[in-house]
Amino acid sequence: MADTDGLIAALSRLTQEPPGPRGPQCTVGIILNELDTGTAQKVREVLETPGISSTQIADTLTSSGHRVQAPAVARHRRRGGSNGCRCPR
Repeated sequence: MADTDGLIAALSRLTQEPPGPRGPQCTVGIILNELDTGTAQKVREVLETPGISSTQIADTLTSSGHRVQAPAVARHRRRGGSNGCRCPR
């Protein structure tokens, strides 16, 4: 017979522990962490501006030496959603 007490204890620990990270960090999040505070703030401001496309942002970051593709920028902009990245909003 299986050890149900041990299984229950193990499952209980899973629900009490914080979830582990799922996959690699977002490319935009990595770029933001590498930038100085002022530049990172400006990038965040642009990311929150609906009239600027993800392609424009990706092209600008890439031309400045931060390689990123437009779909990664779009996913970062949807962070917190089911189809967004894991970066905090």
